[in-house]
Amino acid sequence: MIRGTRQSQVINNFFSLVTIILVSAVLALYMKYFVKDPPRINSELMCQNDIALTTDKLGNQKILKLGYQLLNEGSYVLDGGMISSLESDSSFSQKLNINQVNNIFLNIIDIKSTKEKSKFLKIKYELIENEDDSVDKVGSLLTSFRVNNKEVFSMFIGFLTYDMTEIEKRVQCSLEAFKYNAKP
Repeated sequence: MIRGTRQSQVINNFFSLVTIILVSAVLALYMKYFVKDPPRINSELMCQNDIALTTDKLGNQKILKLGYQLLNEGSYVLDGGMISSLESDSSFSQKLNINQVNNIFLNIIDIKSTKEKSKFLKIKYELIENEDDSVDKVGSLLTSFRVNNKEVFSMFIGFLTYDMTEIEKRVQCSLEAFKYNAKP
């Protein structure tokens, strides 16, 4: 013990040091295992920059590359649907046709689908009608790309009118973002 120091002061300094070390260790572990990186807004493609409301989410990169390979081989399945507004009168069923949207996807992909393999890419999309009439957009397209039911990429993109050419641009942008993120 140093001359002139009290024993209580030495004990107090020791516990302060231990507390600092424990708090530092807990903070380091918390940052490593619990704090996630902020989600990115989009892939910064030209088509995404032109549209106000666009977000995409990236999954496992290795499985995403497999999904891209399966798409190029023709091992994909389309699964589409429409979600109409619950609060206001729905215009979806009168203005949009799910078969037309399926044809848009098939024309843009431009690869014949073969459904014979055990592994396949499922392209699940939903046209979602906007509930709020005061917002500029009339609906959104949510596209999810899944390899054996494991989501590897998804994109949410809004559209302003029921025009099929505008919806075609949104489908094109979704597929372009998937290919951009999946390319080796």
